Amino acid sequence: QAKIIRRALALTQEEFAVRYHIPLGTLRDWEQGRAEPDQPTQAYLKVIARAPERVERLLNPRSH
Repeated sequence: QAKIIRRALALTQEEFAVRYHIPLGTLRDWEQGRAEPDQPTQAYLKVIARAPERVERLLNPRSH
């Protein structure tokens, strides 16, 4: 799911990780099938998928 969302947003792994405050290694583990996001993280990813700009603004208010 994370990879699909990231690709739909046309972001690199590094950009997605920084923008949404996800450790890069964790994101890579999810995308390569070495780990699965827990339920709260799955919900967070759904929110990112539905409102990526809003989540980014909430997490990084000074960059906008």
